[in-house]
Amino acid sequence: MRSDAGIRCYGPGFLRKRGRNIAAMFGMSWSKGPLPNRTAHEQLAYLAKGNSRLVFSEENFVETLSDKDGRVSLPIYPLAIERVTELVAAWAPIKPQLFLAVRNPATFLASAYSQVLFGSVYIEPRQYRARNDWRKIDWADYITKLRTITGVSDIYVWRQEDYDLTHRLILRRMLRWQAGGRIERSKAASIKACRRTPFAKRLRGRKTARLASSPRNRANCFRSAPTIKFSGFMRQKHWCGRGRFTMHKWRKSKQWTGSQSYSRQSASRKG
Repeated sequence: MRSDAGIRCYGPGFLRKRGRNIAAMFGMSWSKGPLPNRTAHEQLAYLAKGNSRLVFSEENFVETLSDKDGRVSLPIYPLAIERVTELVAAWAPIKPQLFLAVRNPATFLASAYSQVLFGSVYIEPRQYRARNDWRKIDWADYITKLRTITGVSDIYVWRQEDYDLTHRLILRRMLRWQAGGRIERSKAASIKACRRTPFAKRLRGRKTARLASSPRNRANCFRSAPTIKFSGFMRQKHWCGRGRFTMHKWRKSKQWTGSQSYSRQSASRKG
């Protein structure tokens, strides 16, 4: 549908592969890879594949959220202005549009903390809070600096907390009005849909759901949820994660390899 509307989109699945990030493809000064063989405009034409509109979706383009020590750069994204300015100059006279979501500083840092933990770096919550002061996150100052860049067409800003209400409008602006209005949001990605789904049904497989629905395991899943603080995850996600962890331990205790489905494993044992 996007192709029929003359739109070509590239997301993290493409832009985070080796040599395919925006800095490497367009030969930016901070790129760690070799210089590309194509010029910036030749690269744009190659990526467009004959379409008239390109969309790049990559939050790490301006800068990664935090360093290996779990320290968020404050003020927020200090290198963003220089990087966007250099990229816009390479694309001139094409004027790109920028799309940006801002977020409550406290929950923004909570999410950043979970990303630090995902990166195999453990920092205690109190130590992380001491290193990163949420009061220094000033989105208004960041956007004001983006507006000073010559060569930028429009800047669209919305609150991450309002995404459920603004989702369709964002897509209309990003993918042109008619094409964006025809894209429906997946129910699986909706937080409200997750809340309405019974806990046992969120876990995959009949055996998994049956085990999680038992009083004992359900109590274990819910027991640790209220004690988890400052992780950046909703309580429902803690419950689901705890349930999967309980299942993983159960499989290990039963010496279940996990490479086969439960029905096949049971059939092989009965045979």
